[in-house]
Amino acid sequence: MTGNKQLRFRDIYSGATNHCRSLLIAPSKQQAKTLCTRVYTGAEFENWGLTVQHTPSYTFVPTTVEGVKNLIKWAKAGSKRVRAAGYRHTWVSMYSQDGEIFVSMLDLETATSIPDPSSLLPSKDYTGNEFKVIELETHDVPKSGGEKRLVRIGASVTNEDFRRWAIANNAWAIPLNVVMVEITLGGSNALMCHGGGIRHKTISDLVRRIEYVDANGEHQKLTDPAQLKAAAGSFGLLGIVTHITIELDAVTYANLRPFKQDIGLAIPPPPGFTVPAAIRKSYSPTQLEAARHDFIRKAENNYYSEWFWFAYQPKAYVNCWDNTEDASGVIDYPTYPDLFLQWVEGWLGGVINDDPLFRSFPGRWQAVIFSSLAMLSLPSTKPQEPGIKTHLINGLHFRRGIQNMRVRDMELQIPIPPLGSDTTKPDWTIAQRAWWDAIGAVYEDPKAPMRIALEMRIMGDSELIMAAQTNNTFGTVSIEIITSMAAAADGVWEPFMQEVATRWMNYTGPNGAYLNTRPHWAKEWDGMKVHGKPWKQYLRETSYKDEIPAFKAALAQIGKAQGWTLQDLANRFSVPLLDYLFF
Repeated sequence: MTGNKQLRFRDIYSGATNHCRSLLIAPSKQQAKTLCTRVYTGAEFENWGLTVQHTPSYTFVPTTVEGVKNLIKWAKAGSKRVRAAGYRHTWVSMYSQDGEIFVSMLDLETATSIPDPSSLLPSKDYTGNEFKVIELETHDVPKSGGEKRLVRIGASVTNEDFRRWAIANNAWAIPLNVVMVEITLGGSNALMCHGGGIRHKTISDLVRRIEYVDANGEHQKLTDPAQLKAAAGSFGLLGIVTHITIELDAVTYANLRPFKQDIGLAIPPPPGFTVPAAIRKSYSPTQLEAARHDFIRKAENNYYSEWFWFAYQPKAYVNCWDNTEDASGVIDYPTYPDLFLQWVEGWLGGVINDDPLFRSFPGRWQAVIFSSLAMLSLPSTKPQEPGIKTHLINGLHFRRGIQNMRVRDMELQIPIPPLGSDTTKPDWTIAQRAWWDAIGAVYEDPKAPMRIALEMRIMGDSELIMAAQTNNTFGTVSIEIITSMAAAADGVWEPFMQEVATRWMNYTGPNGAYLNTRPHWAKEWDGMKVHGKPWKQYLRETSYKDEIPAFKAALAQIGKAQGWTLQDLANRFSVPLLDYLFF
């Protein structure tokens, strides 16, 4: 019993082969038809990166807010914890637990199928699914000059869903996003780390309203800007997020000019760095200085700035571009058959890396084969050639089929410090150093632990309390190392992650203090050490020592108005990692 409403469970389907049972969670028979929620009993869970496995007691796949409300009330009565996920692209253990309740915001076939055909096939019919809506408001954001508009998006809407909507309407688009299209807006928002381009904060900084079912099973809305600094990125602690209202920009177009450049000139090494002999070339001081200025220009001025280095390659892949309002010559990019080829390449990459014969090759061979094929497949333009003009949202999602190949991934957010005593200018040597420290670590380890890529993009700061980019006044170096599942199986990945993390965490600012470098919340970091401490302890005691009390105080203030406490959040929506950090 919850209040004076009795929760009724009615079996409408039972499948013995997959232990699936569909249940209706409804306060009355009259509502039963509209509140259908599919439930799987004892379904084993694993995340996309295969770093987390557990078996919840129930896995619910809801399609209505009312269904989620009644689920939370039922969980409260049974003292169960509830966690939600979409495509499961989080490597750290932020998911449900054994014996608890897992909410999948996507149907399980979509959430778990590899290869995933969603970027190739027509959109599914989601009629009746309240978490798949995209509702554009009818009026512009006040004082935006017609350049901003709010849109209400269901938490289950994927980047591919939204990409298709934005292009079909050709009026409004999210100004920043992750490359991958197989990720839900609810998932990409929850951990506050995603973005790109020095003039941009995170996706979560665009949130203007958050809707969720709270610890009492009530559907709540928050619009207060101060409260959103906690609520827009709450790790799922606030409740099950159902809808997010974000601020869009008027549609513009990306002028893509990707190219392949000598690794020593794409991001020149910092002064005094010894470049590994295998990729070392002689450049004049004039060439290096020009390259340094060109790197800084791209980092400081381009709409989007990103660099890739595929393991052991002599060239980097430079993906830095600007946007324009000029729609002439716009194409739908990637075009067919390139779109299909990208999808196939992702799928074949996963197949090859899982193949026993390929895994029997030395790690260096695996890395060189994969990286050579990757560089061969990537498009490249020449200075005298026209670029690729496409919708800005296509420029953000310039590669498709990434979902088809599982990887392991560690990413850190390094603050760009001031340049010495001049507190008005950024010191870009920190980005050069982080880039080359990772490359140096690759060549120093004969076991080839990083078998895919090093990636770095420049982005701004954040106003959210718990975002990794918060207080990064001059911006953020978002840098990651990515490897294959084979390298993880060989046992060489985790020691390499620790080595690179140690290098990246040891950078200091002009005052001699360590920079407040923080991990991307969704990537791999838990289990490693920083300055002799477990990383989660370092986060609690150092990286977020001021933010954690502020975050809890903000949540407590919200709860006071809504009728719940921090203990209610811990009881209903937390997991052991979040227990340690916050409770």
